[in-house]
Amino acid sequence: MHHIRGLMSTAQALRRTFLTPLRQPQVGFLGTHIYQNGLSSRLPQQSIRLAGSQTPQSKMPIADEAIKAPWVQLVDAAGDLEAPERLSVILNSFDRSKYFLVQVSPGEGDNPPICKILNKLEYKAREKAKEKAAKASKKLLKEMEFNWAIDAHDLQHRLRQLASFVEKGRRVEILLTRKKHKRAPTVEEIKQVMQGVLDTVREAGGTQIKAMEGEPGKQVKITVQKEAS
Repeated sequence: MHHIRGLMSTAQALRRTFLTPLRQPQVGFLGTHIYQNGLSSRLPQQSIRLAGSQTPQSKMPIADEAIKAPWVQLVDAAGDLEAPERLSVILNSFDRSKYFLVQVSPGEGDNPPICKILNKLEYKAREKAKEKAAKASKKLLKEMEFNWAIDAHDLQHRLRQLASFVEKGRRVEILLTRKKHKRAPTVEEIKQVMQGVLDTVREAGGTQIKAMEGEPGKQVKITVQKEAS
């Protein structure tokens, strides 16, 4: 019983060592300066995101009559904000068969939504290119599974494979787990496998793209990819 308690406390220490939550980057709409005193202000191009197209469940952005605001503010091709104008007036100002009005940022308080006029054909082409890139990225995903009680020779072989995948730019989902009907791993084996994986990823120029999940000695999932240079 004393041995079991010691193993559990060590496993908890491993969890604190290896599974410290990662700081997640905050993703959000970059700040914009709202139209004031009759002067338009600069809106960085990289800040423009199509509202409503941020998740896979929402394929189309909020556009045209679906924009629920009587007044909107246009951003032109140069990234400048124009004066607020009635939605109905803007919708009647361009060829609706070739263009559509897209909400790129919702309104806040007294500020109207920010919108942009986009070419329908160009928009569809960009969306198709994004879908193609997403499918290609999914094909690059490689899954690897490590047994906590893996033989030392086999571990080195698997780590070389892992390094090769990372160096080639593959996204690797690593599952560290305990095999059914196999002997329980020792604390030292758990540490060796965990540290071996983390060291291999780092030396191959990889980085974790998601926070680690799970508990050492039971099941841990680590997702890594080569760090962008």
